[in-house]
Amino acid sequence: MTGFSRRPLLGAAALEGAARVRGSLYDFGEYPGIILDDGGWVSGELYRVPDLAARLPALDTVEWYDPADPEKSLYVRRETGVLLGSDARAAWIYVYNPAIGGVPERGSWIESGDWRAHLAGRRAVPR
Repeated sequence: MTGFSRRPLLGAAALEGAARVRGSLYDFGEYPGIILDDGGWVSGELYRVPDLAARLPALDTVEWYDPADPEKSLYVRRETGVLLGSDARAAWIYVYNPAIGGVPERGSWIESGDWRAHLAGRRAVPR
């Protein structure tokens, strides 16, 4: 997403807008993990990446995904349906692989499905 460390890996990608996908989002400390299920909605951003094929190897590496061995990857790249407003689209996302990372419940479930808002609340200093 805009402002996060992996955004530069998308190069000159065009932001299509805020999007959401059906699933459950978990906080694993330094990073989130999504499971595609009917747990709720997970918020994110949808980008159009003109040179996606050239960028996928770097994205796969940083997301600990090995296309030659997905079963042993921490995240697995999947094409899934997302909503951009009320418009359904297909998009690639990296889905958490519990077979490698452990049960998702080892992290805390993010009820809002919004990593950015969750981080802001996590960093808030109580008075």
